[in-house]
Amino acid sequence: MSKKIEVKKILKEKGKLDLFTDARFKQVKAVMKYGMKQDDWLKNFLGLDPLNKSQWCADHLIRLVEAGYL
Repeated sequence: MSKKIEVKKILKEKGKLDLFTDARFKQVKAVMKYGMKQDDWLKNFLGLDPLNKSQWCADHLIRLVEAGYL
């Protein structure tokens, strides 16, 4: 299953699907990739289970939208 579909599923379960847009997803995904280059612990954690990346993206998308950054 693609990461985008998994993120949408997680957001739907949390009642936050309305926050999802392709542009927001791309921005959060870019932040995740940058973070993985900068932090080996994050890279290892996100690489352990494919669901970790989707959960990370969903959680950060919610946080960034609610904080007004996206």
